Amino acid sequence: MSLAITHFAFGALCATLLLAYLPVRTRYGFTVAVGSGIWAMLPDFWHVAPVAGRAFREVGHSAVGNVFWFHPLLDAADPADTHIVGAVTVGVYFLVSLVHAERRRDGPVLAIEWERLPRVLRRRR
Repeated sequence: MSLAITHFAFGALCATLLLAYLPVRTRYGFTVAVGSGIWAMLPDFWHVAPVAGRAFREVGHSAVGNVFWFHPLLDAADPADTHIVGAVTVGVYFLVSLVHAERRRDGPVLAIEWERLPRVLRRRR
């Protein structure tokens, strides 16, 4: 079993990679990434809420559970719940989100903000 942060970061990482390299533009990239991270944690929902816990547990840890961003594969890869795997996954997600932010940027941010300043403040000396 991997830590919950590992599943969340991996799900968010996968969605961010898809948003970065597919020809899709949306204002809701952060919301999609968070939703994808929550989607990746759904098979472990039985830990928090006893409602339909058995169904979540059985589906999430079967071959169908790979729909939840390879949840059973991550659990099998990290059976000891090591913190290093979670930290590496969060670090990789951070780097991927930087790449996505750079690819999404349409122009220089400072130049856009410079043009918004009042003319009096933009005087060159």
